[in-house]
Formats: sequence, structure tokens, C-alpha cells
Amino acid sequence: MPTPRTALITGAASGIGLATSELLLKDGHKVIMADRNAEVSAIAAALAERSRGQAVAMVVDLGQEANVLQLCSDILRQFGGVDILVNNAGIHPKKNGNKVYLEETTSEIWATVMAINLTAPFLLCRELMPAMKARGWGRVINLSSNSARTVVPPTGVAYVASKHGIIGLTHMTAYEYATHGVTVNAVAPGPILTGLSAQSSAANREMITKLVPMGRYGDPMELAVMIQFLASDAASFITGAVFDVNGGSVII
Repeated sequence: MPTPRTALITGAASGIGLATSELLLKDGHKVIMADRNAEVSAIAAALAERSRGQAVAMVVDLGQEANVLQLCSDILRQFGGVDILVNNAGIHPKKNGNKVYLEETTSEIWATVMAINLTAPFLLCRELMPAMKARGWGRVINLSSNSARTVVPPTGVAYVASKHGIIGLTHMTAYEYATHGVTVNAVAPGPILTGLSAQSSAANREMITKLVPMGRYGDPMELAVMIQFLASDAASFITGAVFDVNGGSVII
């Protein structure tokens, strides 16, 4: 059984975040489930009862810096920090189920996407990684995207730029913390069946499926197992890497 740790997972009320919460709870970790959806409290309670583990819900809008800093302050005060940080929360604005093109991308859309997809992970790393460094053990897993590894036509420019930024954040923080027992890696999902993917039009979903050699969307649990591994002791010599979980999308 893995050594019990404390994990923070953002966007934990559904999809990849929820699947990851389930796996880390099974590993015996205490899981802090953060989400802007107030239903995360009931979801965490049900998950804790089902797994007989410790799941704590925190409702937070990661699009506001003050809220992110308050979340970190609360976690440091209540738990002394976290050992595992999974920066999973993200948004991808759509227009009638289709991408928002460059010429349609307002400054407000750009700022909102960057705040949630990139600035929030930066702030969480900045505020929570020093405690990992002090303890000499930590795992950070950032969620990038297949669209930061290859061209995915139905994705919008703000989303793609934010996910490229996640890879840069991963590389530099991994380098800075490499000698302190803290690893930082990224996972770049291909199409996964989540609430975010459901926002796409049927035509776009069909187009994306055709770009996947396996010919299907992935299940959140198929991605969560990679996050589970990167959060484990077994991944101690892996840092600064980006793992593609995409049904072979970058082959073609």
C-alpha cells in the first residue's frame, strides 16, 4: 500500500478530476477536491463513503487570483500543505458548440482562459510547492492537452496557448525543484469523454474521432491511471516530462 499523502485535485467534481480522486482515495491518500461547482461537496461525501477514505471538498472559482490564494492559505493552515498537486481544472470556450477563432477571441475570453488554465496552476505551484520542498517529497501533475503537442483543428487559440504555457510551467518548475525530492510532470490528454468535450458540436466530435488512430474518445479513468502513477513513489526519477494519453493521435 502506498504511503498515505495529502492530494489537491482541481476540477474534481467530474471527468478526469473525479476519476483521479477515486484512484488516489483507493491508494489511501487524503484528497482535497476543489471545484467551482458547489455540488463537489456532495460528490466528495459520497465518494468518501464509498471508498471509506478521506475526501474534503472546497468550492472555489480558480478564475479569481484572490480565491486561489485563499484556497492555498486554507490548505496550508488546515493541512500544512499538500504532497500531491493535480492541476486539472480548465475551460475551453465554445461558440454554438464550435471553436472560437482568433478574430472572435475577445480580450475578456483570452484573460478568462488564461486565468483558469494557466495562472491558477502557476499560483498553486508557487504557494504550495515550497512546503513540498521543505518536506523533501512532492508530486505535481499538470494537465496540458493534445492540442499543445499537435494541431487539433477544432480547438481555439486561447485554449491552445494556455496549454502550451502549462508545458513551459512544467519544464521550469521541474528544473527548479529537481534536487528537492519534488517531481513535476504534465499529461497531455487527447479526446476524453468529459463535460468539456460534450460542449463540442457533433460534427467536431466526429472530426476529432477521425484524428485518433484508435477511433474513439478515451475514458477519464484511462487518463487518471497515468496521473496516479506520476503521483506515486514509483515515478521518483521522472520529472519535466509530458505524457501523451491520446489513442495515438500524435502518430499521424
